[in-house]
Formats: sequence, C-alpha cells, structure tokens
Amino acid sequence: MVLVKKTYNGDPSEIVQSFPKLSLQLLCCRLWWLRNWEHRELSYPYWRIYYNRQPGASIIHEGQTIALNPDTVYLISPNTRYASQLYHHDIPKDGHLINGGRIAIITPEEQRLIREQQAIEHLFIHFTIGFPYDTIAPMIYSFPINDHFQKQLDNISSYFREDKNEIDIHIYLTLHTLISEMLLKIDSHHWEQITSDIRVSRVIKHIEQHITDDLSNKRMAELACMATNSFSFLFKKEVHMSLQYFVKKKRINTSCLLLLHSDLSIDEIAERTGFSNRYHFSRVFHEVTNNTPAQYRKEYVLSPTLQF
Repeated sequence: MVLVKKTYNGDPSEIVQSFPKLSLQLLCCRLWWLRNWEHRELSYPYWRIYYNRQPGASIIHEGQTIALNPDTVYLISPNTRYASQLYHHDIPKDGHLINGGRIAIITPEEQRLIREQQAIEHLFIHFTIGFPYDTIAPMIYSFPINDHFQKQLDNISSYFREDKNEIDIHIYLTLHTLISEMLLKIDSHHWEQITSDIRVSRVIKHIEQHITDDLSNKRMAELACMATNSFSFLFKKEVHMSLQYFVKKKRINTSCLLLLHSDLSIDEIAERTGFSNRYHFSRVFHEVTNNTPAQYRKEYVLSPTLQF
C-alpha cells in the first residue's frame, strides 16, 4: 500500500467554507446639539444609528410615534420612511426645520446658552454594509443600553466633542464593534435574501460593483449564462421589478450617497453613477425620487444654524 502524503496548507479541513461578504462602509459619525429637528419625510439608502442623551426627540413611522429615549439606542435600516420631531414642535408641510449643529465647533459660551435652553445632544452614525444586507426590509430597531453599549457610546461621543475629520484607529474600531453588535441583535428571519437564485445574485453583485459599466439586459443575461428574455423574466420574478428599473434605482441610490456624503459636483456624480450626462441624470433622479439632484442635496443635507 502506498501512502500519499498531503501537503498541509494551514487548514486541517478539506471542506471549503463560504462566509458572508459583509462590506461595512462608514459614511459619517457626528455629535450635534438640536433645538429643532422637524422633518416631514426622511428616507435614505443607508443605515442610521441614533442616540440622544436627553429626552424630547421622536420619530414617526407608519403612524406610530417612537420616543428616542436616553436609555435606548436606535438602528434604522435603509430606505425606511419616517418623520422626525423635537418637543412636539409643528412639522413643516414642506422641507424641514433644523436648529442645531456640531457640538465641536461652537464656543464654550454658546454651549452654556444651549444647556440653559431646551436642547438635546444627538449622536448619529451613517453606514452601509453592502449587498445583499442593505436590502433588508425597512424597519426601526430599538435596543436597551447596557453597560457595554454605554461605554462604547460614551467613548464615541467624547471623541466627537472635538472637531475630528481624520478618525483614529481606536474610535474607528469602536464604531465597527458597536455597529456589528447592533446588527447581531437583529432576528435572523429579518435577513431574508432578495433572491435565492444564484444567477440573479451574481448579476446583482456585479451591478453593485460596476455601477458605471454596461448593465444592459443582454450583458447581464450573458453573465447569468442565459438567453436575454429568459433572464429578464427570471429577474423580475425573483426581485419583483424589471432588471432595468433595478439598475436605475441602484444608480440613484449610489448618487444619493454621494450627494449627501461627498463634495462632488452634480456633473461628477452623474459620471460616477453611469449616466451619459447631467440632463439624463437629473431626469432619472426626478423620476425615482420626485426631486432634482440639487433639490435633494439642499433638502437632506443638514445645514447647522445657531439661534437662541
């Protein structure tokens, strides 16, 4: 009998494992003070975390008012529609009313004036985790704050009391840990995939990673090794929308992220999201969001104000 000696590659198992391809991207982390936070409708293609040290803020989701309590941290999944309110102030019929700004950039005297008036300290974190996990159903999750969460939130808040743009590795890892632990608390049945068909999943992943490329039905069908009409029918059956409408929404979602979290011009954003020109981009953007890109940036970028 001949013994065949196998080369040891560092893993004693012969079974290849497949892990979820989580791609956590932090978009921003800010510590603000707020005296007004009234917005009729908020909906973003990314995750949000809210934590307030004082009571008084609330969000309205599907007719239910959710108070943002200091003993709770809140996680909002992408594309969840809700309104925001502070101290039961009237919500404007159009647009929003924001009176606040970054705590790090106001003077000690201004901080004293704020503390003497009705105001809250508002920590918010924006992030994405990639396909398919950003396609989770719209939802607002609330988690009671234990000692471990409180220590993380205190460390993050303390760090952002100073004006920080370059984030150090320790606080970056703290943010990653907080996000991971909050995502871990979501029930497993909420993580249902948008499709179970591996061909459709492969194409969606390609769309996510090559948003400026040729994403025609013919090209996507070739990636799936199917006839064009057959794959288009399969995609709509699995995803409940046409392939080209899905591509359109993905391009617009990406442009929304860039409008809110970059200094790129609208022309540059149009180019980076696969549109032939600014006119084409603006037309499709309005079709999907009912706003022009310029209106969207003006409406949803929070501009700090200071009014006593």
